[in-house]
Amino acid sequence: MELELTSLTLPLKVVWKISRNASTEKNNFIVTLRDGQHVSQSEVAPNVRYGETPEIIQQEFAEFQKLAVSGYEKALAARDWKHSLRFALESAYVKLQAMQQGKTLAEFIGATGKLVKATSMSVPIMDASEVEKYLADYQRFPSLKIKVNQECAWGLVKEVARCAPGKTLRVDGNEAWTDLADYLKFEENLKGLPIEFIEQPFPAARKDMYRELHPRTPYVVMADESIEDDDNLAELATMFRAVNIKLMKTGSLLKGRDFLIKARSMGLKTMVGCMVETGLGISYALHLAPWMDWADLDGFLLLKENPFPLVQEREGIVSLT
Repeated sequence: MELELTSLTLPLKVVWKISRNASTEKNNFIVTLRDGQHVSQSEVAPNVRYGETPEIIQQEFAEFQKLAVSGYEKALAARDWKHSLRFALESAYVKLQAMQQGKTLAEFIGATGKLVKATSMSVPIMDASEVEKYLADYQRFPSLKIKVNQECAWGLVKEVARCAPGKTLRVDGNEAWTDLADYLKFEENLKGLPIEFIEQPFPAARKDMYRELHPRTPYVVMADESIEDDDNLAELATMFRAVNIKLMKTGSLLKGRDFLIKARSMGLKTMVGCMVETGLGISYALHLAPWMDWADLDGFLLLKENPFPLVQEREGIVSLT
């Protein structure tokens, strides 16, 4: 088999600002796997939150390429690869196996039904004066996901609610709060607003704060950064009511599927999210539609241009093209 890594520079439509950083472009990679008859591709979307940089991805890919000569599956299991790279390497291989067997990827992983889901549209951290103009292009979405930090949280949520009446709101803290009392004051302000859930308000390491909040909050609090590739769902169930599974974090399409199935069996609500990705990465996430309650798959809509038009969005609904 031939294995190749190519880099992509992806300019964004807006300044993508969350609680820990801001950017105007994303540097992703495409993994291409060939067996002489079939070509399979997947995407790497590195995230600095997890110690991933373009340089590290390129270095690890070169190491994987050498090991893969002695066996692809053996190379995947050889070490703890950066999760976004491992996802791309594994999913390209899984898709190639499906092609070799004359199956669709959905058939191969057992995804039955329509691969279609309503997605929220993200609102990055911005000045409240910019919200109305930003939302003018996104009123078709049934729900909006608001990125916040501790300083701007209430003002931004309030302004989004004013400019988008009738929409459900999802609040994404990205680990912004470090004090429980301060966070509870924010929750008090939210009374009366159509809040669907609140995502990862505290750092993942602050399990004590999540356990203290869990019986006190009236809101669905969702785990994001608290989930990577380890099966810690039993512990998460003591702190959260919902989980956000991202394939770039689980490092595996198959593990992501299994996480969702197990989470639902434990009574947790499930969402599949994404990084800033092209339609290639999003297309894999959509294959998990049968096991997700919610979708946050707007990463390709943040790009000035989507070089892989494998998914489409109409009226807030994402589907494969």
